[in-house]
Amino acid sequence: MNDWLPMIPVLLVAALVLFRSVRQVNQWEVALKFTLGKLTGRMEPGLSLVIPGVQRMVRIDTRTRNRDLPQQQVITADNVTAAIDAVVYFKVVDPEKATLAVQDYELAVKDRAKVVLRDVVGETRLDDLLAHREEVAAKVRVAVDQFVSQWGLHVELIAMRDIQLPQQMQEVIARKAIAERDRQYVIIKSQADVESAKNFAEAARILAEQPGAMELRRLEALQNLSGKGSKVVFDLAKPEVSDVRKRVAAISVAMSESKDLGEEEEVAAEGPARGAVVRR
Repeated sequence: MNDWLPMIPVLLVAALVLFRSVRQVNQWEVALKFTLGKLTGRMEPGLSLVIPGVQRMVRIDTRTRNRDLPQQQVITADNVTAAIDAVVYFKVVDPEKATLAVQDYELAVKDRAKVVLRDVVGETRLDDLLAHREEVAAKVRVAVDQFVSQWGLHVELIAMRDIQLPQQMQEVIARKAIAERDRQYVIIKSQADVESAKNFAEAARILAEQPGAMELRRLEALQNLSGKGSKVVFDLAKPEVSDVRKRVAAISVAMSESKDLGEEEEVAAEGPARGAVVRR
């Protein structure tokens, strides 16, 4: 028993060294082993041994990372100042390059993304930036990815979360949007007026060719007028066929005026020869 006592400190030191030599590598990580400063290979996920003082392990997270880009004050191609808030998504695809080629690859990606963002937006007009922000962001992503690929990195997405404009420019854009909507309203209304005029002309032609239809239309118009509180006095005598064509336009005009003005009308329809419309 006494023979083992001198060995106890040695065994404790060996156990401590062994405990410190054990390293755990997670599934989403890639670990690089350096022996006396030289890269000697990768370490698979799980438990591995690293000799303290001789070897060193560097962990690389291979999952996709998202990093916010500080708000950038950018001047567009038409000399408008815009504050752009963006985010970049990237991941490590070559752990050796990411460790050996650049000191801090996260900071390098963010700095490069800010520079390219200012360059691309500086070549874009404000209207294109607001209307096609996804296309502009994709152009920035391609330019950044081509540069950082030499560091073993891959940029998956650059998104513009917010674009802030000066208050004066916001008011100008709002006035422009209102004017555009007014223009669309005038165009739509004029097109509707043209279609309505065509329909009235076609209806007048059909009624002129069909005296019976014209008589039914006349009775319907009188009925509509009476339903609005007007007092109507008319003769049920059928008008002459020769007068139908002359009175088509007059009845159409009377109907239009009664709908637009909303007045109570008193109509006296007396036979084919004469008729009068009296407004109160």
